[in-house]
Amino acid sequence: MTIRNEVETFAHSRPCRTPDELHAWLRQHAGLHVPRNSVCPNHQAPFDYVCASYFEPSPDLIVWAPRGGGKTRLAAAVTFAELLHKPGISIRILGGSLEQSLRMWEHLLPCLEEHAPDMILRRPRSARRIALCNDSAAAVLTQSERAVRGLRVNKLRCDEVELFKPEIWEAAQLVTRSGEGPGGMIAGTVQAISTFHRPYGLMSRIIDDAPAAGKRLVHWCLLEVLERCPPQRDCRTCPLWDECRGLAKDKCDGFFRIDDAIAMKRRVSRETWESEILCRRPSTRGCVFPSFDRAVHVSNAIAPSAQARLSLAIDFGFHNPFVCLWIFEQPDSRRLIVVDEYVQQQQTIDVHLAQIEARNASIGRRPNRIACDPAGSARNEQTAESNVSFLRRHGYSVCTRRSLIVEGVEMIRAALRPACGEPTLIIHPRCQRLIRALEQYRYAPYSRGGELPLKDGVHDHLIDALRYFFVNREHRRSITARHY
Repeated sequence: MTIRNEVETFAHSRPCRTPDELHAWLRQHAGLHVPRNSVCPNHQAPFDYVCASYFEPSPDLIVWAPRGGGKTRLAAAVTFAELLHKPGISIRILGGSLEQSLRMWEHLLPCLEEHAPDMILRRPRSARRIALCNDSAAAVLTQSERAVRGLRVNKLRCDEVELFKPEIWEAAQLVTRSGEGPGGMIAGTVQAISTFHRPYGLMSRIIDDAPAAGKRLVHWCLLEVLERCPPQRDCRTCPLWDECRGLAKDKCDGFFRIDDAIAMKRRVSRETWESEILCRRPSTRGCVFPSFDRAVHVSNAIAPSAQARLSLAIDFGFHNPFVCLWIFEQPDSRRLIVVDEYVQQQQTIDVHLAQIEARNASIGRRPNRIACDPAGSARNEQTAESNVSFLRRHGYSVCTRRSLIVEGVEMIRAALRPACGEPTLIIHPRCQRLIRALEQYRYAPYSRGGELPLKDGVHDHLIDALRYFFVNREHRRSITARHY
């Protein structure tokens, strides 16, 4: 190694101490200008992800970003920096497919060969593993349990998690270990990097579980990576005006070309554009209730009146979840408000009833009736008494009208988006399981089952309980004749 090479190696292998140093280092050694400012409310800048990944102790991270938004390239750049700056680090790249893993690898390997060729110690014949003279190493994994189980590394970067098999993702949570390197502690972390275009996919579950798991979500969209708009472009005729509103003139400073964004917008549906490029919400394609919108249907601002009727909607279960919903019906506006939910497995009906009555007491009302699963009239295997007769024995009025699944589904749809007037179904924010069920209840892909939704064992039980309320509600109404 020449003296010049030694000086260059020292310069690019010296750790960055501040975000400014890291930003300059990436520009010089990786050829990247990483946007540092967010543009949209509640979004983060791509550089926020870079800093959270690079500076120790780094947390587990979830990256929700658009197609072509630099997710894979930035993850490769952080891997490049860590291999040089954190001696002894071990990093693995796991994609939704081997092809996806290799995309990150194809960004990483040229950086190492161009800027640190003298540090490359060995590269096996497979060309999917590399080791440096500072004892750091990186490799690509195939998405299989054999590749993941038994692995022990410091960092695992999972690219396009939306395409992962759930069992592989679960096994991947156990592969990282923290370690002590010459430069200090290296935290063991797992990163989930993906678009979020399936409301019922793995990414949805990861994002929902993030607060409880202590994982940080970094979220950006097209505007965070869009290039600065030149003065000569006329905003009034720009196809991106609805999204941009002139922000690209002074706030955007990214790498995504405006002409490319316009071309992409012209090729796809609005749903795909808003889901995969603007990252506003996942696509509702295949969902049973595509009109459900948290911004419209979830609220704690509407309180039931004193005259509102309280009903319980129950789907019985033991191995499968037992579900109970508390639903108020406003007599003046026909508005329905779901104020609480109870979901529990592996308990008998007497235990469930104790929980139900405790919540009735906290609400301060006894329900006028219970709408439930007609199958509850059969004798219960645990108690030798039917659930319906048990509830009636405890003084409840129970309705068990039989109906088709499609019939109840259509009633829920009509309440979510009636042909005339405002939505009549409102969900309290505390009913998180029901909210997720309304978002994620779906039809089986390429199914021959016609209009029957998928029985996934998770969301269908909450929807079933809601269906029972609607079909029994409609059944009890009398026919009114009106003359015009």
